[in-house]
Amino acid sequence: MNKLYTITSLFIIIISISAFKNSDSSIEIIKKNDMKRFENFKTSVNEFNGKVSKFEQKTLSFEALKSSYFSLRKSYKSWEYLAEHYNAIFIKENINGAPLPKLEQNSFGANVLEPKGLQVLDELLFDDSAEHLTKEMHIQLDYMTKQLNQLTLPEIYSRDIFIAARIELIRIATLGLTGFDTPGSGNGIQDALSVFETMQSDLSLLQPEIELKNKLLSDSIFETLNKGINYLKQNNNFETFNRYAFLTQVINPLYGQLLKAHLASELELPSEINNKPQAFNYLSNNLFASDFLNSDYYINVPKKFINDNAKTLGQLLFFDPILSANNQRSCASCHNPEKGFTDHLAKSLAYNYEGHLNRNSPTLINCIYSDRYFHDLRAHDLTDQMEHVITNGSEFNTNWNDILDKINQSSEYKTLYSKAFQLDTNHAISIQNTQFAMSVYVSSIIGLNSKFDQLMLNTPNKLSQSENTIVEGFNLFMGKAACGTCHFAPIFNGNVPPFYSESESEVLGVSENPHQKKQVLGKDKGRGGALLKEQVPFYDYSFKTPTVRNIIISKPYMHNGAYQTLDEVMNFYNNGGGAGVGIQLEYQTLGTDKLELTKKEIKQIIAFMESLTDSANLTSKPSRLPKINNSKLNDRKVGGEY
Repeated sequence: MNKLYTITSLFIIIISISAFKNSDSSIEIIKKNDMKRFENFKTSVNEFNGKVSKFEQKTLSFEALKSSYFSLRKSYKSWEYLAEHYNAIFIKENINGAPLPKLEQNSFGANVLEPKGLQVLDELLFDDSAEHLTKEMHIQLDYMTKQLNQLTLPEIYSRDIFIAARIELIRIATLGLTGFDTPGSGNGIQDALSVFETMQSDLSLLQPEIELKNKLLSDSIFETLNKGINYLKQNNNFETFNRYAFLTQVINPLYGQLLKAHLASELELPSEINNKPQAFNYLSNNLFASDFLNSDYYINVPKKFINDNAKTLGQLLFFDPILSANNQRSCASCHNPEKGFTDHLAKSLAYNYEGHLNRNSPTLINCIYSDRYFHDLRAHDLTDQMEHVITNGSEFNTNWNDILDKINQSSEYKTLYSKAFQLDTNHAISIQNTQFAMSVYVSSIIGLNSKFDQLMLNTPNKLSQSENTIVEGFNLFMGKAACGTCHFAPIFNGNVPPFYSESESEVLGVSENPHQKKQVLGKDKGRGGALLKEQVPFYDYSFKTPTVRNIIISKPYMHNGAYQTLDEVMNFYNNGGGAGVGIQLEYQTLGTDKLELTKKEIKQIIAFMESLTDSANLTSKPSRLPKINNSKLNDRKVGGEY
């Protein structure tokens, strides 16, 4: 028996050593293949530049030029999943960034970064005046060549294949298949096919190691990869492509399978390579799982203070009008849980009933999944956001010293602060701790278990008629209607995938009163009139992209509440935004062409948005507020007077 045990153990060791050697040789082959793809892409850039010259010389047709461009895209997409993994910033800034000017992050001045790369080419080539834009094409291609020639590829490890492939699945689902990545050509399905074929090629080299750990898992991975490739080959029409089917049958299963394979391999996880917090949770197994994004990443509160006691304290403060100068207004005045954490007003009521604010109150449900706050993005976190509200003369009209003086008069509040922050009652009450507690509560206002989420997580064998309408709406939202190119899944807000660490704003051209015969742009310049650094022309009239989750319970719509119904909103988009009603803005980011959506399609999109409603267990409020050692203050109302 011992002899048999020894032989068996030796056999296992030999297999393990063999697998280790295969792993080394496999990753070396992947490295060589990655280098070939990189060199092929560089060659394709130069070749396409030459094709542009031939087109200028009238020795190449425009259709042939476009065909050559698709070959260029294929060469890039074959390299993309690893390229984006090991140099995402380089790719975004030089090779495949959005075709819009931006400000350089973390610079002191307004350093404008002009758009560069393939997405710019995509718009140029498929513009009506494309034949006259060859000079700009040369500029883009020459720039890309220069940058690529300076790039050195880093080391690649087996763990990178799993990590890069999973992040690429997010990218395909949210940026590729929606058309974000191909604003002119709509080539996203063919792009996805190129990526899938590359990932299949690289993962097949790791297949022996995966099989050794789990044969059934290995089989399921390659079965799903093949299924995805076949689906993309057989369904290549952008407008009719069933994104719901592809996500539920390919993207989400493969996303979970690759996680299992990564864990089984015992290779390092992203958190073990870099302990810097990430917005998306690598250990989540589904793009629509409630833990897909890390709320802790956005909250800017020390982890030790994110607890139930802090949440309870934060909720009390949220509903306590003691935060305002007249002790009549609370956070819940404008963010009423019974109204989807809004106030259902076109423009929120101002302090002491003195008119209205310039904008309405956005919902707080899922608001934590953002790195900027307010319609104009002027606040960088929740604590910064509170500062603006408290000191604004039209909102709370007060200051922290007065607030803390009142709170310190309450023995109940002192006990609550002490429990939340593990400090004695004489030192627990502070500005920072107040901000922390309220941030913890607001970050808990999460609704990610909607009817649509359930369809994504528990796909039924057969859809009911109403479910089919929702799915059709989702496919339109993520495809023909182009909603998903600004309202990114799974939160369906402006938080940009696949890393979800940057909030976007859009120039839509919303009129002050859409019901007037002649549409007039409002005076509110949005982001362009907020932070001094961001007062540049392309941010004028730009407003934060809000979530469409819970949209049915958070009307009215747009920053100024211009629209009361989703039908009105959809008609606005369907007609080309501001441009469609005669408002001309140089930097309108919303496509100016009509979407040509039918009435039936609009109803389907609205049905999808309605299916994103989830405010369950979020509407509770305190039965009473902590007592203050002052009889006048003890009369204050939970949630405020108005």
